[in-house]
Amino acid sequence: MPPRVQVLLACYNGAAHLDEQLESLAAQRGVDWALLWRDDGSTDATIARLDAFAGRHPGRVARLAGGERLGAGASFMRLLAAAPEAPFFAFMDQDDVWLPGKLARGVARLADAELTCSRLQLVTPGLRPIGLSALPSRPPVFATLLAHNVAAGCTMVMTARARRWALSAAMPEGGLHDWWCALAVTGCGGRLDFDPEANLLYRQHAGNLVGGGTTLAGRARRMLGRGAASFYQPLASLMAALPALPLTEGARAVLREAEGLRAASPLRRLAALRRSGMAHHAPAGQVLLSLWVALARLR
Repeated sequence: MPPRVQVLLACYNGAAHLDEQLESLAAQRGVDWALLWRDDGSTDATIARLDAFAGRHPGRVARLAGGERLGAGASFMRLLAAAPEAPFFAFMDQDDVWLPGKLARGVARLADAELTCSRLQLVTPGLRPIGLSALPSRPPVFATLLAHNVAAGCTMVMTARARRWALSAAMPEGGLHDWWCALAVTGCGGRLDFDPEANLLYRQHAGNLVGGGTTLAGRARRMLGRGAASFYQPLASLMAALPALPLTEGARAVLREAEGLRAASPLRRLAALRRSGMAHHAPAGQVLLSLWVALARLR
């Protein structure tokens, strides 16, 4: 029997590109997929498109009730919590196009990992290729992921164990589901696998919640250019929420060292950053991250 993968789709006004994404799900080879979807209050034809898709694939598609606005991260986490038991789970965005072997390749890479993610093939709204997302220059482990997430939710496939870890504590309000899942897995003792091969087409357009970017350095410059708050605010929320997970002692040690970022002295903050192992996944990003830490402290 092919492996069963429970696919989770959070959508909001996605009718423009949704049909292509749904058909790419239907074209997946080597897996037995099921789709659970949730709408976040769409005012376009999103729901009608999904109802039509369900009619073409009876027994495979289910809707999670409740259309109040939650935001993407909370909507995906609600789906993850409500999904039926399955050996594997995958998040799906509404405007991508999956390559036919995306789910099967993800499942195969979970032989020695609890969560896998991959590069993105960046494309225009009309699906013309414009480049690949960058490869991380450091291993994506708990400490580096705490500083900078490289795990895109739309590329993720995870085991049932990874799902349990991610749901064992509440994600911070306004948090990103993919960042939370990556930290939960690596913090609780699991391995995150980063696939260097892109398995989906990722549209670049004005509606992207988080841009792909062809280089980590370019993304770092954009992110860090917004000021230290864009790093420290989500970090503070994560540091408050993560201890409720069943973390390993090594992950808890990272969080203890990260508390040193609250020190008044720039030198002590930089020393705490080094001891914690927190680091950006691009060399240029690490330079800017160190500059931020030297100039401001975590509140």
